Amino acid sequence: MDKVAHAGLYTILGATLGYGKHHAVPSPPHWVLIGIGALYGATDEWHQGFVRGRTPDGGDWLADVTGVTLGYVALLLILGWLGRRRQPQEKVVHGSK
Repeated sequence: MDKVAHAGLYTILGATLGYGKHHAVPSPPHWVLIGIGALYGATDEWHQGFVRGRTPDGGDWLADVTGVTLGYVALLLILGWLGRRRQPQEKVVHGSK
């Protein structure tokens, strides 16, 4: 259950990074944004080493990275789909130039 919670929370971070990618000019590369999410997860795990009753866990970090990636990709796919739906459809008239 712990890994699911990590992935779920970091999915929100990934979606936020995807939203930023979609609206940024110029747009940073995908690997940079996913790397930022992965680095944030790594620092979060490192920080737990200083908290009584908590320990850093590589499995938690993998769940974090999985969540970031899923949220990032899902949001970009949804925004791309919505963008295509909002574009006016071209009418094809047969026999005319």
